[in-house]
Amino acid sequence: MIGRDFWYDVLRSGAILGVVMALSRVVEIYLLAFSELSISSMSMLFAVEWLAAAVIFIWLLVRLSKRRAAAMEPKYGYSYSLALSYILMISMLAGVIVGVADTLFIGAMGYDAYIGGVIGRVDEMRALYASMDITTLDSSFDEMIKTLRSTEQPSMFTNVFSMFNSYLFVGGLLGLIIAAVVRRRPLIVNENQDDDE
Repeated sequence: MIGRDFWYDVLRSGAILGVVMALSRVVEIYLLAFSELSISSMSMLFAVEWLAAAVIFIWLLVRLSKRRAAAMEPKYGYSYSLALSYILMISMLAGVIVGVADTLFIGAMGYDAYIGGVIGRVDEMRALYASMDITTLDSSFDEMIKTLRSTEQPSMFTNVFSMFNSYLFVGGLLGLIIAAVVRRRPLIVNENQDDDE
């Protein structure tokens, strides 16, 4: 029932999902830490991009799962547990790819530049609140900046493990629903029918 083609499909589908989500992650990091946009423009673009990425993620999970279901032999069907396992596996693989892309992009741009960009955004938020005469959050902003400055660059393993867990969790939640939609009962064919009837 599960052959080499199933595992090949897991790798291919996980890679497709991972590359798309990795591109989304790179765009988000760039907007947050490296773009020259104002905080209001950046926030709007970030929200639109995040929403688009979420829709694409769900769409890809459904599409890839339906394609896997259609590829299974009708006599075996496609059980709920197998469909859920497939979704979990491609989500985990996608998380690994996103974690690697995250680490490589920040490493290429410079971790110090990344932290500096994020701190710049925090300062922009502080200035925005100050312009509205809201100063009660100043201590929170100070603490945030202090934490950012003292944070060491996470290792590749830490990033990959974090993204792995995130995608496993989200993929698992969505998978509970998607697996119920794409599952198929085995097609039972009676080969002992009496041809004389």
